Amino acid sequence: MISLVETWTKPSDSLEIEDFKIVHRRDCHDVRKPSERYEYSGKDHIEYSSIKVDNICIISVYNSPNSSFDVQRRHMNEVITISKIFCDNIIVVGDFNINLKIKINNKSIECMKSFGFSSNNTLNKDSTNAKTQIDYCFTNMKDVKSGYFESLTSFHKSIWIRKYKILSKSYFHEIKNIHKNVTSIINDEVTLDDQFGTMDIDDKFVFESYETDDKNEQIDLDMSFQLEDLKVNEPFDTMETEEKSFPTNYEIMDSHLRNILDHFLLLLEFDKTAETTQISNQTRIIDDIIEKSPFITVHNKDRSVKIRPKIEYSVEAFDALYAPTHTTGDGNCLYSSLSIIKIGPEELTHSMRLLAVNAVINNSNHSKTICRLLNYSFEEQLKRTATNEQWGGEVQIHALSIALRQPIYSYVEFLDNPKRVHYIPSNISTQDLIKRFDDGTAGSHLKYIGYKSDMNKPSLCIHFTGIHYDALLPFSNNPHQVVPKNDIIDMSL
Repeated sequence: MISLVETWTKPSDSLEIEDFKIVHRRDCHDVRKPSERYEYSGKDHIEYSSIKVDNICIISVYNSPNSSFDVQRRHMNEVITISKIFCDNIIVVGDFNINLKIKINNKSIECMKSFGFSSNNTLNKDSTNAKTQIDYCFTNMKDVKSGYFESLTSFHKSIWIRKYKILSKSYFHEIKNIHKNVTSIINDEVTLDDQFGTMDIDDKFVFESYETDDKNEQIDLDMSFQLEDLKVNEPFDTMETEEKSFPTNYEIMDSHLRNILDHFLLLLEFDKTAETTQISNQTRIIDDIIEKSPFITVHNKDRSVKIRPKIEYSVEAFDALYAPTHTTGDGNCLYSSLSIIKIGPEELTHSMRLLAVNAVINNSNHSKTICRLLNYSFEEQLKRTATNEQWGGEVQIHALSIALRQPIYSYVEFLDNPKRVHYIPSNISTQDLIKRFDDGTAGSHLKYIGYKSDMNKPSLCIHFTGIHYDALLPFSNNPHQVVPKNDIIDMSL
C-alpha cells in the first residue's frame, strides 16, 4: 500500500502506478494549494483516512500545523475507535506537523500511549529537509518496523513500514509467485521535477532477498535504481533547463516555509526565546534559489505578473525606468513584491517573510534599537514579521534589506501640484529628476540600507500607495539609480 498526503493534485492529474489501484483520493478543486487552505479555516484542521489491509487498519494522517493539541487528540480518538470496530491491529502514520525534537511536544507520544500505541520511529531523526521530525508512525502491533526513506522529490522523507510476518502475495516480473514482506507508506506530495538528485537510502531499509514459494530458492536483488526505468505521465526530453525558466515547485516549498513560520509563532506564544534553528537552516536554501535566479526585468518577468496601467500622475523620466506590477493585495504585498523582483512570480512570499524573521532574530539588538527609535514593541514587530497577511513596514523593509544584501527604495506618487515644494513636472528630464532626488525635493520617497557596504549595490524598488506595495520592475538590466534622500531609520549595520 502507498499512501500520499498533502499532494497538491488536481482531479485531472494522473496518479496511475503499475500494479496498483487507487482506492481513495482527495484533490484541490482549482489552485494547487494544501487542502486546508481551500476547504477549512486551517485552525482546527486534521485529515485522515483508514484503510483495512488484510487484518490491519492503516490510518493515514495529515495534521495542520495550526491545529491545537486538543483537536489532534479528539480526532485520533475518533478514528482509532472507529478502526477498532473492523480490526484490532492498527498503524497510524503521516505528517503530524508536531516536531518531536522539541521536548514540549512529547505530549503527542503520551497521548498515543493512552490509546495503547507506541512510537515506531527512532526519536531525534530528521524527517524533513528542515531537520525536523514531524512525520512518524505509531502502532499497537509488536511485529512492525518502520524508518525513513530519502525522497527524490519531497520536502519530507518517506516512511516505510515492514511487517515481519508475510502479508500478501504478488508477482515479481516473470519469476515465480513470491511473498512480499514490505508495506511502504510514502508521505507528502509527489512532484515530478525534470531534475533528479541522488537517492540516499536509510541504513535500516535494506533488502537482502525475497522469499519465494520454493524455500530453497532466494532471489537476490540489486538495490540500485535506474532513472530511465521510471515511468512518469509526461516525457522529459532533457535534464537541463534554461537559466531564466522558473521551477514549478516554488509554491510547494513556500507552503512548507509558511508551516515553519506558523510553528515558530506557536512556540513564541509559550517561549519568547523560541527555537530558531529551523528558520536559519531554510535561509540558505532560499538564498541559493535567489542567487541562481536571473535578473528580473519587465521583459523577462513571469507570465503571471501583470504590469499596472498608468492611472496616476505620470513622470515620464521615471516611468521610462520602472513599471509597477499588479501585486496581490492580501496583506503579504511587501513580501510578494520582493518575490517578483528576485525570482519572477509571487511564489516566494513566505520565503521572504522567513528571511525577514531570520534577519530580525540574528540582529536582535540592532532590531530592538530600531523598534525603540520608532516607538514599537520588538516582540510585536517580530510576531508581525512572521504572521501571514500582516502588513510590513519600516522594520520589515529594513530587515529585508539586511537579508537580501541590497538597498530597498520605496517610492510614492509624485506630487502634481506646482504650488508644492516637492512638485515634479511630468516632462522633467532624467538628469534633473536625479538631481531633485539628490536634493531631497522629489517627494517622500524612502531608502532602506541594511548594511553600509551594500549602499552602492543595485537597488530593489517598490511603490507604496499608503496601503499597498507593488514591485517596480526595471526596463533594462542596468537602470539609472534614482536614490531617495530620506532614510528614516538611518542605522545601517
